[in-house]
This record gives sequence, structure tokens and C-alpha cells, in this order.
Amino acid sequence: MPRGQSRKSRETRRARVFSLVRIWAVTIAAALVVILGVTELVTSGRLRSFTARHRGPRDLAGVVADLDREIDGVLVKLGTSGMTSESEEHESEHYVWTHQKKTGRIPYGISTYECNLAITRRIRATGGRVIRAGEEGPDWRGLKTLTMRIGFGDIETHSLVLLESSRSEADRELAAGAAPKIAIVIDDFGYNASEVATGILDLDFPITISVLPHCPYTATMAAAARHAGKEVLVHIPMEPKGYPEADPGEGALMTDHTREQLTRRINAALDDVPHAVGANNHMGSAFTSQHIPMRVLMRILSERGLYFLDSMTTPESVGVAEAQRAGILTARNRMFIDSPLDESGRIDVESQLEDLVDLARQHGSAVGIGHPHPETLRVLERALPELADEGVEFVFVSELLR
Repeated sequence: MPRGQSRKSRETRRARVFSLVRIWAVTIAAALVVILGVTELVTSGRLRSFTARHRGPRDLAGVVADLDREIDGVLVKLGTSGMTSESEEHESEHYVWTHQKKTGRIPYGISTYECNLAITRRIRATGGRVIRAGEEGPDWRGLKTLTMRIGFGDIETHSLVLLESSRSEADRELAAGAAPKIAIVIDDFGYNASEVATGILDLDFPITISVLPHCPYTATMAAAARHAGKEVLVHIPMEPKGYPEADPGEGALMTDHTREQLTRRINAALDDVPHAVGANNHMGSAFTSQHIPMRVLMRILSERGLYFLDSMTTPESVGVAEAQRAGILTARNRMFIDSPLDESGRIDVESQLEDLVDLARQHGSAVGIGHPHPETLRVLERALPELADEGVEFVFVSELLR
């Protein structure tokens, strides 16, 4: 009897052990399935799509605006030209958003592959998604077209159609240059006479200074820049797309102004900045994309013998095209060397300056715009002599006009 009870106890314990093993095996298997499933959702982008469905239209509107800024920024840096944009309201069960179709040209020397790679990296870094990208062509000229569909999760918010450009005579001349040329422009002078502003004027390099009109130190800083041997521009305030949330300041040129109003404001701005040899736009992503208002500006600049630097606050700017149409010498900004990298306002002037140098090496020359920030001054003080020793030639904007 004791022996039988012992055998029965052993069998009971064995059954319990097997039961626990089965429970643990099932639990581990279920956990693995969950982990693999979540991993698949994250890597495929479907998790973002799932969470996006539970956000309201306001959240999506913010995402669309962020993607739009990133796309515009990379298109400007790539040097795209002739950009046009078409907007269309889209609506789904959970969302209302504005879809943007952007069309333009990739500059000669940049392939559709390079363009695709640059845009894709930027979009992914900011949480967006390239839904589809592909090449078409080449056409009878041997040029390809890049088409891209961009969005957030499964929602398409942007489409791009970018055509390669053929080589022009101007490109040949630039390519033949012995050394890359860079024009550094520092915007937003006139607010004050800070130590940073003074330090920039003290740089022993041909820096171009752009001075805002109608500011407390407008005339003072324009005169100081001239005395320091710098080139002076009028930094004309113009309407941005985000107006009125984004305020361009006193005397800004607005898209709804009449020709007479624009003429008065342009002349007032130009009269307020002494020693200026040209002008560029302050903000102006809305204004510079409109042909008729920009023609009024170019007519007055032509009458005064001033050149125009397009700050390229939007890839849809018609500034260069309208300047050429009016017979005005012109240039375009290739990148902002101290633009914020994130929402916290963090900037990396050194790496952005290196990108500008790379652009100059590829295309022969490049214009870069900065601002009187302490970090910008520190990097320029250290980097400009080093770059000059490496063969980079620093020039005023007027030396790169076409």
C-alpha cells in the first residue's frame, strides 16, 4: 500500500511538472508572437498608420505642415528650379488635409537617384514615409523624371514630379572654375548693434551683410558694414505662407497690395538702407511665389541698378526667373547655414557649412545665408581661415551674379 501511494504521488508530481512546462511553453510562444508582430508593425510603418487613425485631423494637419517644410527645405538645398505647386483638399473618415503636388526641375549634375536618396533620408528622419518612388524615361533628350509619393502612415500628403535638367552654358563656365567660390550672407542686421553683429563685421573675409529696413539700427549697421568693407543688401520683408502667425515685420510687401502700395513700400525700404547694392527677401514664401508682385519689385530694382538675391524661402519662388526677365543680375541662396535642426532650436552651423562647401565643389559656386547668432560667429571665425587654406575662395554675392 505505501509503495502504491508512492507511485501515485510520483505520477501526480510528474503530471504537474508536464502541465507547468506546457503552460510556460505556450506563454513563451505567445510572447514571441507578440514581439514579432510588434516588430513587423514598427518596421513596416503600419504601427504609425494604426496610431494615426486614432489622431484627430488637427494632428494630421500639423504633420502635413512639418512634411511640407522638410520637403521645401531639401528641394531648395538640391537647387530645384521652376517649382510649381497644386493644392487639393482630401477627406477620409478620420481626416481632412491638403494634398500638395509639386513639380519642378533637378539641376544639372544631380541624378534622379541622388535626388530620391536625399529626399527619402530627410522624410524618414522626420517621421514621414515615402510611399512610392520611381523613375520614368529617359525621354528623347536623355532626361529622366523622378516621381515620389510621400505621406504619413498610409495617407499620401505630397506627390513630387522632378525632371532632370540638361547642361547649360552657364554650368560649363562654373565647372571650368579653378576653385569653388562661396558667398556668405548674414541676414537680419538692423535690430541692434550687438557684439555678435560687430564680430561678424570684423571678420577679415568678404561677407555680404543684409540689413532690415525700418529698424532701430538700420542706418547705423548699414554704415558700419560699408565702413568694414562689406557688401550691403536691403533685406526686404515679404509675406510668408504662415502669415499672420509668422510676422515679417514693418513695411512688409503683401500679396494683396496694389501696384501703388507695393511701389511705395519697396521704395521706402530701399531708401532706408544706405550703401546697398542689391536686395534679398526676408521671409516671403508667399510673396516670392507670385509673378505679378515680383515684377513690380524687379522693375524698381532695375530702375535703381540693384541686383536681386533670392533667399529661396520656398522652392516655388519665381524670383530668379522674374529677375532674369527684367534683365537684372541675380543669384540664389543654396542653403541656410544656421537653420534649426529640430523643434528645440538646435543648430549645427559647422555641418551645414560643410554641406555648403560640398555644393560649391559640385557646382563651382554657392551662396549660403546665416544670421547674427553667437554660434554662427564662432564657427565662421574658426572655419573660414581653414577653408581658405583648403582652396575655397570667399567672395561677395555680386561676384556670383548671372
